[in-house]
Amino acid sequence: MMASSGGRSKAGSRIQLNPFSPGVLPGVLPGVLLLLTVFIHSAQAIVQSPPYMVKQPPNTELLFKVKTREDENDKPFIIECEAEGQPEPKYRWEKNGKPFSWQVYDTRISQQPGRGSLVITNPQAEDTVGGKYYNWRHLEGLYICYADNEWGTAASNTVYVRQSTLNSFKEEPPKTISVEEGSPIQLPCEAPAGWPKPSVYWMIQSTNGALKTINSSRLTVDPEGNLFFSNVTSQDASNDFFYACSAASYFRNEYKLGNRVVLKVSQSGSSAGLQNKEPPTKQYVSRKNMIAIRGQKARMWCIYGGTPLPEIRWTKRGGALPQGRTNYDNYGKTLEILHVDFDDEGDYTCEASNGVGIAKSYSISLTVHAHPYFKKEPQSQTKAEGEDVLFECEAEGFPSPRIYWVHNGKPLDQAEPNPRRIVTTNSIMIKNLTKQDTGNYGCNATAEESGRYVYKDVFVNVLALPPEITEPPQDRLQTVTGSTVKLNCETFGAPKPIVKWFRGLDELTGNRYNITGDGSLIITDVKYVDDGDYMCNATNKFGFEIAHGSLIVKDHTRITGGPQPYEVEAGDTATFRCNAVTDPDLALTINWLKDGRRIDFETEPRFIKTNDNSLTITKTTELDSGSYTCEAKTILDKDLASASLIVQDVPNPPELLWVDCNSKDADVVWKPRGDNRAPILSYKIQYNTSFTPDTWETAIDLASSTATSIKASMSPWTNYTFRVIARNKVGDSLPSGHSKVCLTPEDVPYKNPDNVIGRGTAPTNLVIYWTRMPQIEHNAPKFKYRVYWRREDDPQWKIEDIADWRQKELYIENQPRFTKYRIKVIAQNQKGEANMAAQEVIGYSGEAQPSQAPTNFTLREVIGPRSALVSWDPINPESINGHFKGYKIITWTDETGEENQREIIMRSDSTQALVRSFKPYAKNYARVLAFNGAYNGPASNTIEFRTPEGKPGPTAMLECYPMGSSALLLEWQRPQEINGILTGYRIYYNKVEKSELGPLLEREPAIRSNLTTKAKLAGLQSHSKYRVTIRATTAAGEGMPFYTDCDTNPQADEPPSMPRFKYTYVQQRIDNGYSRIRVTWIPDVDGNPGSHFYVQYRKSADTQWLMSDQQLNDNSVVVQGLEPGYVYQFRVVAVDGEYETASLSQDVHTYGTLPDAADRGGIVLASSGWFIGMILALLVLFGVCVVVCLIKRNRGGKYAVQEQEHAHGRNDYDDAGGFMEYTHQERLGGGEKRKPSISSEMRMPAESDTESIADYADGNDAERFEEDGSFIGQYAGLSRNVASLAGGGPAPSSSGHQDRTAPAAKLATSVSGQSSSSAATFV
Repeated sequence: MMASSGGRSKAGSRIQLNPFSPGVLPGVLPGVLLLLTVFIHSAQAIVQSPPYMVKQPPNTELLFKVKTREDENDKPFIIECEAEGQPEPKYRWEKNGKPFSWQVYDTRISQQPGRGSLVITNPQAEDTVGGKYYNWRHLEGLYICYADNEWGTAASNTVYVRQSTLNSFKEEPPKTISVEEGSPIQLPCEAPAGWPKPSVYWMIQSTNGALKTINSSRLTVDPEGNLFFSNVTSQDASNDFFYACSAASYFRNEYKLGNRVVLKVSQSGSSAGLQNKEPPTKQYVSRKNMIAIRGQKARMWCIYGGTPLPEIRWTKRGGALPQGRTNYDNYGKTLEILHVDFDDEGDYTCEASNGVGIAKSYSISLTVHAHPYFKKEPQSQTKAEGEDVLFECEAEGFPSPRIYWVHNGKPLDQAEPNPRRIVTTNSIMIKNLTKQDTGNYGCNATAEESGRYVYKDVFVNVLALPPEITEPPQDRLQTVTGSTVKLNCETFGAPKPIVKWFRGLDELTGNRYNITGDGSLIITDVKYVDDGDYMCNATNKFGFEIAHGSLIVKDHTRITGGPQPYEVEAGDTATFRCNAVTDPDLALTINWLKDGRRIDFETEPRFIKTNDNSLTITKTTELDSGSYTCEAKTILDKDLASASLIVQDVPNPPELLWVDCNSKDADVVWKPRGDNRAPILSYKIQYNTSFTPDTWETAIDLASSTATSIKASMSPWTNYTFRVIARNKVGDSLPSGHSKVCLTPEDVPYKNPDNVIGRGTAPTNLVIYWTRMPQIEHNAPKFKYRVYWRREDDPQWKIEDIADWRQKELYIENQPRFTKYRIKVIAQNQKGEANMAAQEVIGYSGEAQPSQAPTNFTLREVIGPRSALVSWDPINPESINGHFKGYKIITWTDETGEENQREIIMRSDSTQALVRSFKPYAKNYARVLAFNGAYNGPASNTIEFRTPEGKPGPTAMLECYPMGSSALLLEWQRPQEINGILTGYRIYYNKVEKSELGPLLEREPAIRSNLTTKAKLAGLQSHSKYRVTIRATTAAGEGMPFYTDCDTNPQADEPPSMPRFKYTYVQQRIDNGYSRIRVTWIPDVDGNPGSHFYVQYRKSADTQWLMSDQQLNDNSVVVQGLEPGYVYQFRVVAVDGEYETASLSQDVHTYGTLPDAADRGGIVLASSGWFIGMILALLVLFGVCVVVCLIKRNRGGKYAVQEQEHAHGRNDYDDAGGFMEYTHQERLGGGEKRKPSISSEMRMPAESDTESIADYADGNDAERFEEDGSFIGQYAGLSRNVASLAGGGPAPSSSGHQDRTAPAAKLATSVSGQSSSSAATFV
């Protein structure tokens, strides 16, 4: 056939000549169109193909089951065979190498429509080769299926069809077997025959027929079905049940029961408490030389009996056991290796040990064989005439397989010769193919020794077809910059078409463009310039075809801020953040993945995706560790950013491998099982014993982190059990499983009791004490203490045995007073005394009370407020009647009482002492006495004297509150120890810069009143920390300091609130005749009160204001030099930083001599309406009281209510004068005391030119203002209320080191009830 120059176009393109084919002339167009019509018709026709298998039977065997009961359903089975090809293939079967005509064989066989699979219904016993009714029609045999059409023959695998069977046990009565407790034993099982070989196991069958499985570390079933007891216990005796052997066929889903055994267990005769011991005894092991098949499981057995139960340990000579493919079954007695490979060959050893006798071992040599498997499989191929074809087939196995070639279902040597066919062991090549070379070839790799094989059937299909684009390029395919995109152009034709790609007239080759084997175009690193139309052209010698597509390029998605690595401890919270951008035309979605798997936030409540797409993990666990990936995704692309999360937790419990028990120590061997992301720092080896089974003691606390074994010491005659704990920086792991029991032999004690002492508890006894020895130190039975004692002057030892190891003292009565003894205590058991000598100690019998008092106890000199020198005459040492411990000086005062006396201990050789614990400024008492180890002696004479005044102790507390931006309000309590007469207080302050203290400054003036407990400290810097220290003073000087740290408010950003003020007339000085006015300001404590104040004043006719000095620490000022007989305007200015606020002004009259209040327009108290009303109310109240008292006197001094309460048993009334509700309460000290009423404004303070806040700051806290209008008490009270109610400031503390602030601007307490009007008071 000649090559055509015609072609077709897809994706809506018109049919045109291929402009890229050489030698095309315009005059041949009609011929091209004729050939094109033929090609289109041929392309639409179905393409020829030799048959090829799509379903076939296995290459081993196929089992079927015959029903054994009438009520069972039929058990049909299918021999699979299905192939495809063109024309549709036909099927034929061979059985045992001969044609198998199933149509005439039996009506129970049919073939599935359209397939070659055979369906066999109702299989029967006579179908088997060895059946009861053997004949030529039996079904068992070797089957193979062939699929034929005109182009070739495909062959299936060869399969052996076989019936599954399970015979019954031989009928026999139960057997009885007797065994001694603690001995190993084997119960044999004569398992019935069956195919496949049945699985054998043992069950417990009760007398009523009920069955239950056996699960015990002491009982193991070997591969032959025998049941082995490692050791027999009394619980194994079958008093009401049988041990029954069972054989099961899993294919048949049935089991058979037989070989019932009754087990009789006799007592071992050993002593109670110690079990009969048996060394390890071999019961069943695998063969010395064992073969395993590559890819399958290998099971090696090592069953040993003994008492205690032996522990089995497996090792491989020259290497470790296969990592990750090793399992232990039957409690370690079976080693199972999964997916065996050639590297697993070698010698495997099992070692059995139980602490009795020597360990036993057994070695197994494992050889690995392999069934044949393909290393390179042949592949079906489609070729054109004139081309070459190559089939390659390589197979491996052990022993090595042999390769056989098959052609159209027959061995290659039976096929027709072909000079163009070249055959080697592993390949077939056919050169210069023709249509007649179409056909099937098969490769069969067979192991001659085992008969196992692998088979692959392939074909070569020789065709002659023009190009056809079976999958054209996509239209408007979208992608993003930087990605790789594939434009499809899959073709079919023979010869295989050559595909070229064009964009416009430019052919796309090289660089970022790659054409795949199926004709598709791969564009890497896509750019915006790649956006546009594309065309693919497929050409072979029979023609060409073209197709068009287009590509749209968008901006790629990228993560701008990805998650960062995180490391937390278990239980903490971890957060990952992620930000991304993408093309504006694309919708962006943020997903989170853990270790590559999408996180499902619905099923993982601890994983939270927040509104900003962050991932939060709460209550983390070690399992949360891993790689967390942010996936920014659109429909076109995605970007990923990952970060690791390490959740550190305590290590996993180590795996305790084994313990080798020796006579005095044990080798503990373990392996780590994961550190949970925090490296293991050390291991702790613990043990417990039968003496303290519920307590684990530490044998080794800091075993190296790299160690996997260690030697632990053991005491004799003890049952030890060990376990291992791993430790990392997070904490200790859970313990490993405990080991087997190690029993050590008996021995003498290794030590004697510690801490042996002898002393009396009474004058006539001797008590010997020691530390009792725990059972683990007894080392053998019949442990006891042997106590020795003798007087220093008596060479004969007295001995007493103590059989109770818990006892820790021995009382010896009727001994002389305070006598010296030699004492020792020896540990002893049935093996003998301790292997070390007991140390002798000195002891004494009981002491008696000293009989002599010190004499001539004298005060020599009073040194200071707390110190005095005293002396006395020593006593006779013989009178001490015991160990002379020294003298005690006893002191007390009238205030403390003798019952609260203090003791000062002096040495026994002292005759004078400088005592420094007397109370200052008090009458002190003292006396002295001698004492021994048990008693105080009689006391000396008592001396008394007064100590001078001393310095006071610290104040009970100091609180501070910010006032404005540059002042602090201070409040304190009197010292608890005044140690004299309190004269006042000194206040100091330092500015605190970070951790450094500035210069120490003193607040001036000093406070000279002992009643003052409040003061103001101004002139400070805003928004600063100060350390304020207060010291109380007496005539002896300044006392101990008490300090607190305080913060001033930030710099004011608004003026202070408007203050109010009161004024008071002050008596003129005689020498100059000028008037004086005291002005006391009242800040607005509900707002910003300001830091300090001053007064402005002027005559009413003047325009210029005069001003007083700024008052930093005082709350009033006396304005002097006022001319009498004028009206002055006064106002108070509050200052806070740069801001000032003036009060409302008030008119004040000045006088040369102070007239009566009525003449000055002041308030006359006697004529005030409220005052008259109060006087009348008091008169009425007084009359009521008189009447009540008369009634009480007439009724015997008691109320009727009181009589009723007497009748009910209440007799706690006091008959003293006054009202009981108050009198009794005050005597008991309960309830609140009555608060004094607010003082009258007519109180006349003492005249002074230097009066300060100290004169007005001593009022009761109940008074909101002082007599002269001072606001300090009010401000402090409000500060406390706000701090406690609103929580706006720190709670005051009695500590001397706490910062306290309560911003005045935030105070919420109202100052209602205070009048802003002037009240003129005369002094």
